[in-house]
Amino acid sequence: MKNLRIFLAIALLGISITSCHFGRHTTIVENGNGHSLRIESYGKIHFNPAGTDIAYISRGGYLEYQYNDDHLKAENNGHGGIKYELDADGQRLNPNGNGKSFIADAVKMMIKKGYHSN
Repeated sequence: MKNLRIFLAIALLGISITSCHFGRHTTIVENGNGHSLRIESYGKIHFNPAGTDIAYISRGGYLEYQYNDDHLKAENNGHGGIKYELDADGQRLNPNGNGKSFIADAVKMMIKKGYHSN
């Protein structure tokens, strides 16, 4: 009986630990009127209250947004921050400079298309 309790305790612990590593995976794809949109995410993503920035991405999580040829990739940097890759109009953007408005427009579009912080 004691061995069964230990086994069940270990099994429950294992299940709870591994379930923490499985995040929510979402994909939204739209094509039409000469435009294409793809939003894909994994893990927990939170936008700021104004809906203009990414406030949080869980460890191992990411958010990818592509509207026509413009692309945003954001992921947890492993230190509580967010690492960005931004490309618009064929050039790389700085997320702390000329990429701020691109991020805001992308977040607004994601919210408009039904993608919300989770």
